[in-house]
Amino acid sequence: MKHLFRKIFLKKKLLYILFSGTICLYFTANTIAQEGTILESIYYGGKFGTTVTQFTNQQPHTTVKQGITAGGFAGYNFNDNMAIQLELNYLQEGGQLLSIEYAGDLSNYSWDIVNIDNQNVTLHNLDIPLMFKYSYPLGAFKIFAVAGPALGINFHSGIKHETTVFTEIGSITTYTGEENITSKIERYNVGITAGLGFEIPVFTRNYILIDARYRYGMMPVYKGYSYRGIPQVTGDLQNNTMYFTIGFGF
Repeated sequence: MKHLFRKIFLKKKLLYILFSGTICLYFTANTIAQEGTILESIYYGGKFGTTVTQFTNQQPHTTVKQGITAGGFAGYNFNDNMAIQLELNYLQEGGQLLSIEYAGDLSNYSWDIVNIDNQNVTLHNLDIPLMFKYSYPLGAFKIFAVAGPALGINFHSGIKHETTVFTEIGSITTYTGEENITSKIERYNVGITAGLGFEIPVFTRNYILIDARYRYGMMPVYKGYSYRGIPQVTGDLQNNTMYFTIGFGF
């Protein structure tokens, strides 16, 4: 009787161990499968390109300037069409400004009459967009659209001046110089970024990407700017940027 009870007990214990082991293996395999699916849904890459940027017209005589951009991105594919993408980009933004200052306006009756200053303003910014991405296959290629908010952080700003001075005796003098205006530029700005692009597959999971985007600045970046150099005529300038990039994704 004792041996029979022991056999039954051992069989139950063995069945319990087998059952527990099966459950553990199931959940372990399921977890590994889920982790594998998550890892397969993650993508990343880098890109570089050029920017075309301009201040808004709260003051006259604003034109575009060209700069450079470079950065990296990482995203998560929810399915074959939809994804969320986070980026960290270096953007050269800014624009061309023209100021016209009269000695009489400044109550400065010195030897000069008019200063005309061509200003090449460069804002060195880190831009962090978080965007929704929608992709659509087109043969071997894939076209996509992105849109979302972007946080800009300015870490340095400068002006290259080319100033022409017209004096009361009729002489004309032109000189150049540089100025650090980081303290005059807002450190943070918020914008909306949207764009289109396409991906060209090169290996199983790798691809070349080409895209074009527009960043609309929603906040002033250069407050109190005056093209006349007087407090009676000022404006708060925003900055809008179009940029074109080429990159490689994994």
